[in-house]
Amino acid sequence: MEQTYVPPDSPVGPALDALEADPDVSGLLVLATDAAGPHATDLADRLAGSSLTAFGGAFPQVIADGTARETGTLLLGLREAPAVTPVEGLSDPDADFDAQLPDLLVEGYRTAFVLADAFATRTEALVGALFDAYGVEVTVLGGGAGSLSMEQAPCLLTEDGWVEDAAVVAATRAAGSVGVSHGWREFAGPFRVTDADGPVVRLLGDKPAFEVYRDLIEPDIGRELTADNFFEVAKSYPLGLSRFEAEKIVRDPFEPTADGGIRCFGEVPAGSFVHVLKGEPDSLVAAAREAAAAAREAAAAARESASTAGGETLFFDCISRVLYLGDEFDRELAAVGEGDAGPLVGALTVGEIANSGREFLELYNKTAVVGVVEGL
Repeated sequence: MEQTYVPPDSPVGPALDALEADPDVSGLLVLATDAAGPHATDLADRLAGSSLTAFGGAFPQVIADGTARETGTLLLGLREAPAVTPVEGLSDPDADFDAQLPDLLVEGYRTAFVLADAFATRTEALVGALFDAYGVEVTVLGGGAGSLSMEQAPCLLTEDGWVEDAAVVAATRAAGSVGVSHGWREFAGPFRVTDADGPVVRLLGDKPAFEVYRDLIEPDIGRELTADNFFEVAKSYPLGLSRFEAEKIVRDPFEPTADGGIRCFGEVPAGSFVHVLKGEPDSLVAAAREAAAAAREAAAAARESASTAGGETLFFDCISRVLYLGDEFDRELAAVGEGDAGPLVGALTVGEIANSGREFLELYNKTAVVGVVEGL
């Protein structure tokens, strides 16, 4: 995998020219920091006539050379041209995602990158369709594209340029291994979700969700929790969906609703049980290290039973972990990069999508997802 980071004040043309001229590069994964930034139009125009099969997304930040960057674009040249499938209408209640997905298993594809508009409303339905189609036979890694402005905008790069309210599934025959871990710990609960509508939790028990959440959080933070400071405070107190004999799935609350509910990134089903979680920098860094170790161990085990090239490490981490960790985030990057042969690359996403090959495919929040892809 050829890695080229283009700073915001440099043109993308020369970097694209070099990748197109490389006989070992047939595909391109674009990880940009802002779809409306200086590179966006140039990328779309240049790739329209390119020999490279390209896909990508725009994220709050990207990881290039082991460093989180708020500006610029990362171009990752791929040896194999991926099979790229755009999925349209990610908020359309009538969209049939099953019909839009290709038969990757018949064609021998083993790993799929899935990038989705983080502000679309039916991402969980797409994730379910992906699992129904591929089970655990295809390793999946990726995440939500978009901006911390919390406004939906074109954020996915396809052959039609930058699009919104969509997803991109890009498959390769390279073998992939994934590690997933979050490091958040139980702070209060469990609470039964007695009323919810998709990502909005209305009632916890018999009380409005915001009231329950506020009464738990305010004594710990020592100040009032309001709509104005909710996002800033809630990044430290996510919700955890309970799973049988498995690590909780984290849901990231980001705003209270007018009727006393809490809106999250990702669905919280009515009837489920949730804990309010809390983290410490040490536990989050340790979890990221565990995710990286799990991905590398799985890749090493697969390497013993098959002839593969060296593995490339990609890190899809939640931007809200970055906001929570602050200056400590460098520790997390260092932990994931330990023992890696090359500089760490990836994206800081608005939600993560992953399937370790052993568990159900999930949409995560506030979670570290590390992928090792052999011969990418």
